Amino acid sequence: MIASGLRIAVAGMGRSGIAIATEGRRRGALPTVFDEQSAETPSQFDAVERLQGQGIPIVTGWHGHLDAEEFDLLVASPGFRREHPAIRDMVRGGREVISEVEFAYRLAESPIVAITGTNGKSTTTALTWLLLRAAGADAVLCGNISGSGFDEVTLTEAAAMGSGKVLVAEISSYQLEWVRDFRPRVAAITNITPDHLDRHPNFEDYRATKLRLFARMKRDDVVVANADEPSLPMAMIESAIPPEVGLRTFSVGTSDDHDRGHAVAAQTRVEPTRLVLGGRSMSRDSLPDLGEHNAINMAMAWELATAYLGPISDAQAEAMIGAIAVFRGLEHRMEHLGIREGVTVINNSMCTNPRAVVASARSRRERLHILMGGVTKNLDFTPVAEYLASADHRLYLIGRAEDDLVSQLLKLGVRFDSLEQAFDAAAAAAVSGEAIVFAPGCASAYPYSNFRERGEAFRAIAEAWLKQATAPSRD
Repeated sequence: MIASGLRIAVAGMGRSGIAIATEGRRRGALPTVFDEQSAETPSQFDAVERLQGQGIPIVTGWHGHLDAEEFDLLVASPGFRREHPAIRDMVRGGREVISEVEFAYRLAESPIVAITGTNGKSTTTALTWLLLRAAGADAVLCGNISGSGFDEVTLTEAAAMGSGKVLVAEISSYQLEWVRDFRPRVAAITNITPDHLDRHPNFEDYRATKLRLFARMKRDDVVVANADEPSLPMAMIESAIPPEVGLRTFSVGTSDDHDRGHAVAAQTRVEPTRLVLGGRSMSRDSLPDLGEHNAINMAMAWELATAYLGPISDAQAEAMIGAIAVFRGLEHRMEHLGIREGVTVINNSMCTNPRAVVASARSRRERLHILMGGVTKNLDFTPVAEYLASADHRLYLIGRAEDDLVSQLLKLGVRFDSLEQAFDAAAAAAVSGEAIVFAPGCASAYPYSNFRERGEAFRAIAEAWLKQATAPSRD
């Protein structure tokens, strides 16, 4: 609960910060919003106007410090590192620091289905939401998910909708840094591989932060796990969840063994030629060509949805399978943009780490022209180098000669100064039956501020090329 009169410092004036301040104020709390950008920044105009219209104090051009005597609680934006001065000020002053996820949980009257992981969490979240809606549940797509192409809101906005819903939330490791009581009804981690090592001191800290998703779950709650995910052995999952929490597993292979010492799941597995969902078999040829990793995401989403729903009717199952059969993926996640002269173009701008590059490439059957570039986040791209050394793909690196990614992979590819130059080279080299895939493997770098902006830039370049008519022959 958020008590009336609670003095809340809200760090960050993004969409979640606005939602926190608005909902806190509605419940009688006293929020003040802090942002390091100037109020004169064009992107801030609408936010400032909206908050001021509610009488919520705003501090822009903020220096980053807080007086712990003036506030009872700090709700920190995911962009604020643990060593941020405001966080240190509040902790040293004996005040509580929480994330937006924790804040929203304290407001929520509806249960939460939560998904995190290094790769695949957005797709799994969206699929779970679609399956629940197909089954008749009043599901809300929310949390850290962004740029999916579906209607999505922050977890606080979803929590403010009241009871009678199910909140299907993507959760990031940043949001899990400051949770205390957060308790999802059903939860899953897709996988945990090295990422965000510019934020976490080491991989072990990153993994431990992800596993906090399960820490407060209780009896009647359920964890869903891929029993064959190498980055998350079952022993690790079982040690991370309280003993009374249910565990449903699915497999990637042909095993029917789903009993891992917890609740036995319905028969759900991913096989080379079929997808078995709750004992119902689908030929993978009947599904969109989204790759092996998305077949796994579908299986996990099915188990998440049915763990929440309980026993389902034949009509519900048919509707849910129908939703999977027409699923075409999310924007910027292996997004099929078109084909020209037999060359397929795919936008995977959301690919932000080396394991995602490899998974994306392995999901395709044809020869690829892979475009990569950006900020490496202190990650080791050896997995990409090892994969490309044995694969018949071509690599196009975008960035400066001194960039970390270029220095790690230049022996395997060719460097270009811009996305446009890299695409033009790939388009000139690709032949019918091959594909151009934008899989940056990195965080966004100038001139793009985020994965959505660079994905839109790639889409514009690709669509201009796709629309070009083949030049007429002079013969």
